[in-house]
Amino acid sequence: MQEIFSEESVCMNDDRRAKRWYKVFTAISISSFVLAALVFLWVLMMWFTPVSKDAIEALEDNLTAIIIQFVIFFVIALLLLASGLLFRVKRHGFFISYDYTYVNGELRVAKVIHDRKRKILYRLLDEQLLLIGRVGSDSYNKAKNSPDCKEDILTPNEEAADEKEFFYVQASTKVGKRLLVLECRPLFIAAIYRNNQNRRIIASDYNRK
Repeated sequence: MQEIFSEESVCMNDDRRAKRWYKVFTAISISSFVLAALVFLWVLMMWFTPVSKDAIEALEDNLTAIIIQFVIFFVIALLLLASGLLFRVKRHGFFISYDYTYVNGELRVAKVIHDRKRKILYRLLDEQLLLIGRVGSDSYNKAKNSPDCKEDILTPNEEAADEKEFFYVQASTKVGKRLLVLECRPLFIAAIYRNNQNRRIIASDYNRK
């Protein structure tokens, strides 16, 4: 049997906004790490600083208050450290791309975060694909307005790149019907259609632009 393989990758057409937020989150992350280090350093200095006998007696009288103060600053330092780690991780979330792959009767859609993390969102067999058409068509609007079908936009762009268009794939999944919006070339849709046994999978208004 001849293997059928088709693949599309969709990257951000304009990543200027993503770069700005990446820089903002990076700055916040670095600031949080610096502040956490300063607070930790202050706690250590206060803890290990030599004190006189009179000072020790004074400290003993207020030991509970001093311990509470140290705990508060220690918790603040931990929160700053956690904040720095969180912003460091989340800064990559502004760079989103998608991979669509069709291999021997299975459509796979993956989300890629800053070329670092790849997550499979959908793995759909031919029999799960119900209808394919162009976004903006009457059939698309009908499917989108259907109460039992939820739309999932699987592209980071509002305008399609050169040689690509926005298509929809209505599919039956484990959690109900989904209307998947893809940004790809017509050749990718053609590969799915040629391999599918359902000749009515292409919407009747597919060729109406």
